[in-house]
Amino acid sequence: MTEAVILICTALAGAMLVWLAIELYEWLTANPRLLSVSASLYQRLPESLKKAIRYQLNRQMEEMTAAQWLLHKAVQLLMLIVLLLVPFHWWFRLLLLGSLLFYLLYQYQRRRDYRDTLLKQWPATLDMMAMLIHSGLSFRAVLHTISSLSGNSVALAEIARINRQQQAGFSIEETLADLYSRIPHPWIHLFTAAVTQARAAGGSLAQTLEQQARQARDAQLLAAEKKAQEAAVKLLLPLLLCFFPVTFLLILGPVFLGFLQGG
Repeated sequence: MTEAVILICTALAGAMLVWLAIELYEWLTANPRLLSVSASLYQRLPESLKKAIRYQLNRQMEEMTAAQWLLHKAVQLLMLIVLLLVPFHWWFRLLLLGSLLFYLLYQYQRRRDYRDTLLKQWPATLDMMAMLIHSGLSFRAVLHTISSLSGNSVALAEIARINRQQQAGFSIEETLADLYSRIPHPWIHLFTAAVTQARAAGGSLAQTLEQQARQARDAQLLAAEKKAQEAAVKLLLPLLLCFFPVTFLLILGPVFLGFLQGG
């Protein structure tokens, strides 16, 4: 009994320490003074390092400034050094390692959900861009128009991010390459290739986007039909393990009991 109480108290203490570490990390990365220090440090960095930091920023799912990114990395490095140098007990190191693994899996799932949401909204976004191009707007004007729209659409948010990167001085080719690096999917690759080719050769971009939207919808329809067909196969194992034994018991149980009583 005493060992169980000690184990429970140890687990609670470890969970409390992990929670405190997370709260400390969030406070440090959101501290205005530290952000100002990080911004001043970023301004003093060589141009090659600034270019590498901007390269990493444009490929992240969440938008943040260079000072925020630099502060996040500095705090992560500091916490890693503390974890390695301070002589914690083995169970606490194991708990922190498990928390780190859970955090990495959580971030991976977030990126995957973000990509899936964008791909679901991508055909409608392509249709909207094609409609605006048919109305006489240029591609830059289309990006500016879409960025002014309000809503929770992930696809429109990515188009607005491309527009902001352009206003910051990046070229269309660089912003499209960043989009494909964030969302490495064939649909995005086709979109970036179509825009690049239309700008280079002067082709009709609106018809290409409409065709890509139709192909994307057809692919989504085929994927939905495939999932519907796989549902029957996936239900087979639960039916065999849960439903059929109970059915056999209800049907054959009275017969078996009658046979025993008659014997």
